[in-house]
Amino acid sequence: GPMGVYWVFFKFYDLLARFSCPPSHIMGKKQMLRLFPQLDERIKYACVFYEGQHDDARTNLSIALTAAEHGAVIANHAEVTKLLKNSEISDGSPGEGVPDNSRDSAVITGAEIRCRISGESLRVRAKSVVMCGGPFTDWLREKEANDTKITPVVNGAAGSHIVLPGYLCPSDTGMVDMATSDGRILFYLPWEGHTLVGTTDVKCSITDRPIPTEEEIKWIIDETNNYLSPQCQVTRKDVLSAWSGIRPLAGDPHAAPGAPASRDHVVSVNPTTKVVFVAGGKWTTYREMAEDAIDRLLETHPSLSTTAGPCKTLSVDLLGAEGYDRNLAVSLAKKHGLSIEVGARLARCYGGRAVDVCHVFEEIPQYKGPIVDGYPYLLAEIPYACREQARTIEDILSRRTRLSYLNLDAAYRAIPVVAEVMADTLGWSASETSRQIKEAESFLETFAGPEPAAALKAGN
Repeated sequence: GPMGVYWVFFKFYDLLARFSCPPSHIMGKKQMLRLFPQLDERIKYACVFYEGQHDDARTNLSIALTAAEHGAVIANHAEVTKLLKNSEISDGSPGEGVPDNSRDSAVITGAEIRCRISGESLRVRAKSVVMCGGPFTDWLREKEANDTKITPVVNGAAGSHIVLPGYLCPSDTGMVDMATSDGRILFYLPWEGHTLVGTTDVKCSITDRPIPTEEEIKWIIDETNNYLSPQCQVTRKDVLSAWSGIRPLAGDPHAAPGAPASRDHVVSVNPTTKVVFVAGGKWTTYREMAEDAIDRLLETHPSLSTTAGPCKTLSVDLLGAEGYDRNLAVSLAKKHGLSIEVGARLARCYGGRAVDVCHVFEEIPQYKGPIVDGYPYLLAEIPYACREQARTIEDILSRRTRLSYLNLDAAYRAIPVVAEVMADTLGWSASETSRQIKEAESFLETFAGPEPAAALKAGN
């Protein structure tokens, strides 16, 4: 791309970050190839900038567990089946903790919730309701409207990714192509000891099980090969796992007509039901989203201000911050006889709580071994995850470890191992264990590996 344009862009990027990272700069060919030897020698220069990286699943879980430590009641695998108006759960008199405007029968002041594992249902009363449904926001809005059709405000954009062996990328340096053949941006990054490449951006319907298409996988491979040396060209068989996610592009249903959809977050209030919803956004602004949502909530329900103040997210550390230090990985490796790779992952994932994971294999020594060979995930993490509300094999494969996203074959091999430990920890019956295994296999069918999905199903 044009050197001057990108240089100005990244300097603006530095400014947005308030120069908290090393400054962006231009790197010549010789130094570039020394840093990133997998690149093609035809590349003349590179613009270098700095980014952060995190385990999004662990961040999400840490936010929920931190909320629980501060008094929130959280429920995993719980589905809202109905939103309840004040007229459905109250006789109209202002009960304890009910805001003054609950006298209005149309205000939503509760929900029916069903456990997706046990099938049990319960009703929950609330002082107010906030909907944070991501791409499923419109589905929740239909519940708000008693399952009647509503005008959608969230458009789904499917982003497919492929994961390649780690040797195809330096461990601390990635690449971004801002000028692919069709104008989309392509990231090529080191991730969890592997190489993560993506993403596509295709309009899609909303589903909780998006599937990457072979067309998207081929596009990613072809675009990647434009920048790699002949010895490092990617083939379809190099793909260890391929998967897709959905980004919500949200609009405000209560905004003026013609307001555009946004990749930033939207906070909106239904003037009739008083429900606040927040949608869109990204991980880098999740605290800002929380602050905007809570502040809007207090504006909508002024009576809550007697017991709740402004959002204090900026002063709240996430679970694991206490006990963490920059040499925690070394401490774990030395004290517990772990490899530095395992110690580093435990420290990175659990922070100060990594010590609690180690206590598990101190009590049950056989849990010190790996879930599957070649990956730094310990058996001890399975019963520990169950303490943190993991209830399915899928929970372990996708959100407590990242096996399904890193290596589809390894994830399949891990299923019986995870099933055995979870059955022992949670007291599963033989029939429940069998059901869980089938559910996990069904989940993995939404991924692709070294062979196209159709070929994999034929082989099974």
